[in-house]
Amino acid sequence: MNLNSTELLRSIKKKKKLSYFGHTKRHESLQKLMLEGKVDRSRGRGRRRKSWTTNVAEMTNMRVNAAAKEAMEREGWRSMASNLFKEKEPS
Repeated sequence: MNLNSTELLRSIKKKKKLSYFGHTKRHESLQKLMLEGKVDRSRGRGRRRKSWTTNVAEMTNMRVNAAAKEAMEREGWRSMASNLFKEKEPS
């Protein structure tokens, strides 16, 4: 496997983000409220930033609701998150 350090760091960050997404979806907490965007505040100016849940949806190739439902099953979510970024061996 030939990965340079930046690709390795990106894949680790993505795996950590998916793991934390699963953790927050399984618990009732302030982080879950923030993740779901239920915090009262005013909108900022300019282009809308890419949301954290949009990143999760893009990484998993799933809709956010489907990813949230999948995250409720801890073992399945962990195996999916860890296997998602493994580099495929050339044929």
